[in-house]
Amino acid sequence: MKQFLCILLLALPLWLKDCFGPDPNQGRQPVVETEGKILYLDEITSTIPQGTSPADSMKMAERYINNWIKETIVYEEASRNLKESEEIRTMVEAYRHSLIIYEYQQQALTKKMEQTVTDEDIARYYEQNAQRFLSSQNLVKGIFIKVPRNAAQLDQLKKWGRKRDAQAMEHIETYCMQRAQAYENFREEWVTLDDVIDQIPYEVKDQAKFLKAQSQLEVTDDNYAYLFYIDQYLLAGSPEPIEFVSKRIRNILINSSKTEFLHQLEEDMVREAQEKGQIIYYDIPQTE
Repeated sequence: MKQFLCILLLALPLWLKDCFGPDPNQGRQPVVETEGKILYLDEITSTIPQGTSPADSMKMAERYINNWIKETIVYEEASRNLKESEEIRTMVEAYRHSLIIYEYQQQALTKKMEQTVTDEDIARYYEQNAQRFLSSQNLVKGIFIKVPRNAAQLDQLKKWGRKRDAQAMEHIETYCMQRAQAYENFREEWVTLDDVIDQIPYEVKDQAKFLKAQSQLEVTDDNYAYLFYIDQYLLAGSPEPIEFVSKRIRNILINSSKTEFLHQLEEDMVREAQEKGQIIYYDIPQTE
């Protein structure tokens, strides 16, 4: 079966190209059939992450097929021997109702709350709770460049990096597009110092002392030059910048309003149904 699976997986792009017409259900490649049910190749490949090695892909495909066969056989056998009682039908319908309601609420919640939580709300919450957002790491803004150590105009690149005005940044952008092994411009956003230093063959024993003492780091090894220029820094223990935590605050505000919003959503839907005459109450005869 492994050899058969390998051929199927490798040939999938050709099958898709030759077989898939306007109707997406046509041209699907069957892999295995049992109990009148068919497992198709595209169902298997959709579960395998891109970039997975051929060997791992084969293992994942084989595991998926085996699980599908067992589940299909057990389900069909259970269906034949277990009569569908009223209790089961009631449970299935109740679950279906709950699932549909939940999915609808989540979609409505996401759409509504994203519109409801404003930048002003986030700023106000941040001002009132800044001490809740103390940074656990040192943060920086600046640029990082990695170029071959023998790259042309390296000294000029360093001068531009130290200057970093508008004209110098244009030169840096152009230069790095042509020669840089890596180039990161984070002058408009905060990143952790660790994320940058980890790319440089240089040990920073005391990050706070390093940041206070210098605004640049130029290091060279046998192959590359590493240029790190710092515009701003924020030491660990300081309140994190609002742009660094705005997404977190938005989620906090959304979560705190979920229950209230969902309750109001239900009330609004019932009121609208009443206004449209979609709810009918029947008189119940009173018994003596």
